[in-house]
Amino acid sequence: MGATEDHTEGALLSIGELARRARVSPRTIRYYEELGILPVPPRTAGGTRRYPLEYIFYVEGALLLKEMGFTLEEIGELGRWALDRTSVASDRMQALLQGKVALLEHRIRVLNRLHDLVVEATRGRSKKNKPTPELLRLLGEEAQLANNALE
Repeated sequence: MGATEDHTEGALLSIGELARRARVSPRTIRYYEELGILPVPPRTAGGTRRYPLEYIFYVEGALLLKEMGFTLEEIGELGRWALDRTSVASDRMQALLQGKVALLEHRIRVLNRLHDLVVEATRGRSKKNKPTPELLRLLGEEAQLANNALE
């Protein structure tokens, strides 16, 4: 481990270091702050942002939620609710989360079946003579889910 890498619990990161570790640009960090996805970081006496290490997980979590089909607005709302920890989720937040859970459960079923078909095909053992049509149908269904999540 190099001398410049600080993995201590109380370490604070510059915006560039946070961006590098989270594999995003500093501009993304600032934008996520503006949207409320990231909590306001502490600043030095000179006004420079300094980020605790857990911000890496906030950014990675936001990216994962985005990949799962959440909009940036939804991620911001979810983040503010999660960080607040004093309020009950609003009806809108509960409905949003229930819809996402249903979508994720469906996606898990599709991906599990797709996994099984790919394994069967690679092993040359298929319960059906030709798994290709079902495999293609599932790939199409997964692509459609991904497209719908982005809309």
